[in-house]
Amino acid sequence: MSGRKTNVGRRDRIVRALLTPVALAVIVWLYTSVPQSSLTLAAMGALGFIALILGSGALTGTCGVYAALGIDTCSCEAEYASGNTWG
Repeated sequence: MSGRKTNVGRRDRIVRALLTPVALAVIVWLYTSVPQSSLTLAAMGALGFIALILGSGALTGTCGVYAALGIDTCSCEAEYASGNTWG
């Protein structure tokens, strides 16, 4: 993961880690409870993509969307400068 700057802070990672299973549960609910239509399948695909982005950001501490928009929720630059990436 060298070259990728950590731009997701601790609180943001926790929120992402909590929202990922919620999004996956909604996908399962849509699949089992709602009649299948193209709109339902599109919603499940969009939620799956969002869950992928949230989950990968929670695990790695980096977010490509944040990098593209110039957002940095990590307020511990001094801590990360010393090589400690688990702040």
